[in-house]
Amino acid sequence: IFYQALKHELAPIKPLPKFLCVKAVVFFSFWQGTFLEFLVLIGIIKDSGKDPDGYTADETAETVQNLLICIEMFGFSIAHHLVFSHKPFIPDHELPPPQFLTSLSHLFDFGDVRTDIRTQLGVSYYNLRRGGRTSEQTPLITGEHVELETFRDYRTNC
Repeated sequence: IFYQALKHELAPIKPLPKFLCVKAVVFFSFWQGTFLEFLVLIGIIKDSGKDPDGYTADETAETVQNLLICIEMFGFSIAHHLVFSHKPFIPDHELPPPQFLTSLSHLFDFGDVRTDIRTQLGVSYYNLRRGGRTSEQTPLITGEHVELETFRDYRTNC
């Protein structure tokens, strides 16, 4: 009903193939598991025999389902790649591809890690200065009013 009401507004993002692709993963996984459990119930899938380290019927069905899911996911990954394309997010003015050395330098740039560590240690330092508050009590999480001068001091100490 929702799709029928908004079909024309949603047409540019093509929601139906996306919906069907995600639902197919859930649908096939659930029903093949149900089918395998039914096969165990009626005795088609049995215990592996006299081997003491052998699988029970339930373990065999679970193993078969895991194998089938791995095989199916290859096909679903191709379908997801086609349905959830990156192309709508590429700007109209195509940028030149980055140079190899530039990409390599971005790969080994740990500036964001350094910033995250400084921010987290800064919050801990700020908490200690404010009387040892826990992370649940910090003004940043609780929305408590922080005086601007104190916040500036906090930012400069990070």
